[in-house]
Amino acid sequence: MSQLIKKILFIVNPISGKRKQKNIASVIERYLDKDKFSFKLKFTIHQNHAKEIILKQHNYFDIIIAVGGDGSVNQMGALLINSHVIFGIVPAGSGNGLARHLKIPIDFKGAIEVINSYREPIKIDVAKINEKYFLSTAGTGFDAHVAWKFSTSSTRGFLTYAKITLRELFKYRIKKYELIFNDQIIEIPAFIITIANSNQYGNNAYVSPESKLDDGFLRLIIVKPFPFYCMPLLIFRLFNKTLLKSTFVDHFTFKKLGINSPFQKVQLDGESITIREKINIEIIPNCLNIIGNI
Repeated sequence: MSQLIKKILFIVNPISGKRKQKNIASVIERYLDKDKFSFKLKFTIHQNHAKEIILKQHNYFDIIIAVGGDGSVNQMGALLINSHVIFGIVPAGSGNGLARHLKIPIDFKGAIEVINSYREPIKIDVAKINEKYFLSTAGTGFDAHVAWKFSTSSTRGFLTYAKITLRELFKYRIKKYELIFNDQIIEIPAFIITIANSNQYGNNAYVSPESKLDDGFLRLIIVKPFPFYCMPLLIFRLFNKTLLKSTFVDHFTFKKLGINSPFQKVQLDGESITIREKINIEIIPNCLNIIGNI
C-alpha cells in the first residue's frame, strides 16, 4: 500500500442522536476515497470506550474521526489536543454545533466528501474548564439545567430537548453569579451564562455569531433576566444571528474567566457535569488539528 495513503480510524457512538449511524460502515465503504485513505471502524460500547480506544490506538492512525454528537466530539477531540493526529467529525448528534461551525454537512455522504477533499487541517483553539475541556460551548444557568435534565431522559433528539426546555422554563429560578475577567469583577443575576469558542450551540442556534475558532479568544454571553413575553423574540434572535443586539444580553471577549456560581451543574458541549468549586476557564490557542470547510 502506498505510503501516501492516510490511515483513518472512525469511532462511532451508536446511541447519539437518532441512531442513524448504524449504516455508517456502508456509507464509508461507498464514498470514502480509497486512493487517499484506508480505514478501520470501531463502535463504542460504554461511556469511556472512545477514550480507551484513542489512548491505545492513536499512534497507528493519521486521522481519527468522531461519528457522533457534540458530547462524543468533545470527548475525542480533547484527547487529541497538541497531537500530530488530525481530528475529524461525521456529525450524528442532536445539535452538531462544532460540525456546523466548521461547515461540515449533516448528511453522512457530505461529511465524507469533506474528508475526501481536505488538503491541510485547520488549527483551532480549545477551552479548558478546571481540569476538563470543551471545543464548542460551555455554560451554567438555564442551559446547564436543561442539559442535566436531558442527560437523565430515556429518549434523545431535538424534540426531547425542546420538550424539556419548555417544561423547565416556567419552573427555573434566576441565580446570581460572580464573574472575574479582564481585571474586573461583576456580580450579576443571569438566566444563562455561556462561554463560546464556536458560534453556536447546535441546530443553527447562534449564541455567539462573532466567535472564531482560531482567534485565541473566548466569548462570554450573559442573558440577563427578561419578561417571559420577550422569549419568542430572544429565540428568533438566537436563530437569525442577532442575539447580541438584545438589550437583555451582555457579551465580552476574554482569555481567562473565573465564575463563582451557586449552581453546581455545568454543560460542556451539551453534556452535563458537576463542578463544586470555583469555575476557571481559559483558552488554549491553536492546539487541535481538525478537518473543516472554513
